[in-house]
Amino acid sequence: MNDIVCPISQKSMKPIFAETILNKYLVTYYYCEESGLLKTETAYWLDEAYISPIANTDTGILQRNIYNSLFLEVLLGNLFKGEGKFLDISGGYGILARLMRDKGFDFYTTDKYCSNIFANNFEPEIGFKANALCAFEVLEHIENPKLFLSNTLEEFNCRTLIFSTETFLNDQIPDKSWQYYSFETGQHITFYQPRTLQLLADSLQLSYYMINPSMHLITDLKLSPTLRYIISKYKLLKILSLCFEFKFPNKSKSLDDHIYISKGLKKSR
Repeated sequence: MNDIVCPISQKSMKPIFAETILNKYLVTYYYCEESGLLKTETAYWLDEAYISPIANTDTGILQRNIYNSLFLEVLLGNLFKGEGKFLDISGGYGILARLMRDKGFDFYTTDKYCSNIFANNFEPEIGFKANALCAFEVLEHIENPKLFLSNTLEEFNCRTLIFSTETFLNDQIPDKSWQYYSFETGQHITFYQPRTLQLLADSLQLSYYMINPSMHLITDLKLSPTLRYIISKYKLLKILSLCFEFKFPNKSKSLDDHIYISKGLKKSR
């Protein structure tokens, strides 16, 4: 008897296939025809999956963060003129926050599973309010994305979420060769289509924009067609990033952060 309920539509999900994850557990994957969501059975193995928070197979972590920093520099520079506070949800080692602070943005990071190595002096305190949240490679780790998004946006009093997750299209469930399933790590448990993400945005009374099949935006702001096109093109991002650096050569927070952290270390001695 199928007792798996879709966290978005609240309708019963049907079993699609089973696969071994973490090389030991046979897990069933379920699909909701109404929402288009694909997910595993209740994920009882997550404590084991997160013994190593950053999977050894994640060889693209640095390349991905460099790309994300270019993307955010152009997007946030246009939407917010670079002003405001920004938070990377589940930001891992703090790589992105450090890169963005080096670009002059007031960026913070948080991650309950991972040690913040590169931005450990820049984590949100109670009552922190963000102009925009980032959640790169996060939603595929979440069992109940609707509850997660609602709670997170409310916690940080925010109406803009910039995120990445690989999507599949037109109800064509990927076969088992799809690398994004990441069977060997057991960390990817929920998978989306653009229409699924649209339903999530609708439930929050926000707009959804797909930049490309892996990059997305849920917000109450308007994204112009021109900006949407620019941020979808990697070569344009690199050019505009160079333009920003030329226009604002002294905006980096690297030195200011060094002084701030040094003063804090002196006080703690």
